[in-house]
Amino acid sequence: MHKKVTIADIARRTNVSKMTVSRVLSGKGPVAIETAKRVREIIDEMGYQPNLIARSLSSKRSMIIGVIVPKTESIFMDEYIAQVLSGVMSIIKDNDYRIMLFPMDLQREQDTLYVDTARSNMIDGLLLLKTKVDDPKLPVLAKSGFPFVLINHKRIGEEYNFIDTRNIQGAKIAVQYLYERGHRNIAFVAGSLNETNGKDRLKGFEEAMIELRLECRKNCIVCGDFNKDKAYQEVGKLLVLDERPTAIFCADDYMAIAAIQRIKEAGLTIPKDIAVIGFDNIELSAYVQPALTTIQQPLHELGVKAIELLLNLIDGKQKTPVHKFLNVELIKRQSC
Repeated sequence: MHKKVTIADIARRTNVSKMTVSRVLSGKGPVAIETAKRVREIIDEMGYQPNLIARSLSSKRSMIIGVIVPKTESIFMDEYIAQVLSGVMSIIKDNDYRIMLFPMDLQREQDTLYVDTARSNMIDGLLLLKTKVDDPKLPVLAKSGFPFVLINHKRIGEEYNFIDTRNIQGAKIAVQYLYERGHRNIAFVAGSLNETNGKDRLKGFEEAMIELRLECRKNCIVCGDFNKDKAYQEVGKLLVLDERPTAIFCADDYMAIAAIQRIKEAGLTIPKDIAVIGFDNIELSAYVQPALTTIQQPLHELGVKAIELLLNLIDGKQKTPVHKFLNVELIKRQSC
């Protein structure tokens, strides 16, 4: 049987104390740069793996981070979620933590999953994706003092921490670009208005239309609810209007890709007859035909910044509240 490598083995091999090896592993306490480098090299060479159970007992931590994600049939095929989790994993693996996913039914008002999870001592902190606006359970979680971070959700208050993107600005950039391309009759496929990013993108669209002195017709704003199938149906309604829009801005890329499909099926050409622009810049957006113009929000970076903040909250290096917004960028492709 293969003998498990211990801290003592690393210490003997590098001719340092076990305390020094522990300091290198934890990142806490003074260690000379050259010594730390040598210890890490030996750790990699010998294939040392920390005993997470022993560490959790000594630190009184579970060494597990909980991640609340929306419960859907295609959760692991959703590129939005995958990119955010990729950012989380890129940081967490170097801190001896693990993640535990908690799929939650966002339609069930009585679902107290993340409040119960926080109280269970099963995890050390919580990341929440796609949280609903005015979720009555969030204040309960906030008042508990348990470390948590909202991702891509804006909730102002002294008890909340969030990492979000500049959704209002992104929507304005999209409308401004369409305007510069000569479009005056612009439609909008909104995301879920139960999420702050959905509400902010609608707000940005409406404000941009007013600022550019364009008519913001009610029948040119439809709700796709961040659902590609619903967006496909709603875009069909836009195509039969007496004054058909010359451009459609969708609040996410999946809805924009559905819009492209619906427009093609109507025998129309993109962007000659109707231009389409999305939001997110998921990988698939570059490979549809025509390639999708979109507003890029840094999904991977959202995950990175969120887990970095959460680990700092757990370690007491950061205090609540933290409200951080990441910048967005226009990605120009053929659909406009």
